[in-house]
Amino acid sequence: MAKLETIKSSRDFQNAKNGLFFRSTSFLLQAIQNDNRGTTRVGYTVSKQNGNAVNRNRIKRRLRSVSNLTFEKHGKKNWNYVIIGKKNTLIVDFQSLIKELTSAIKKIHK
Repeated sequence: MAKLETIKSSRDFQNAKNGLFFRSTSFLLQAIQNDNRGTTRVGYTVSKQNGNAVNRNRIKRRLRSVSNLTFEKHGKKNWNYVIIGKKNTLIVDFQSLIKELTSAIKKIHK
């Protein structure tokens, strides 16, 4: 699969709210089918509740690296995914994050 595209428009983030979702201990995954792209698109967001800018950026970096590894195998084309990070993302080890995201994607698409 080609490199993931990043969702940047507010409209796409808002559309993902109306789709499917899976709540995990480290993140919330929202997904909605997108008909016109032919690619997998992923957006990342972390609210101010999760700490200062340094912590929020660390959470986004971890989620970005996990999703790059996971969506290549388990993501579907023509889908938009939004990952909303939580504080627990910084505490959990990397392999557990990969397992959580993999199971979240499988449960959304079952």
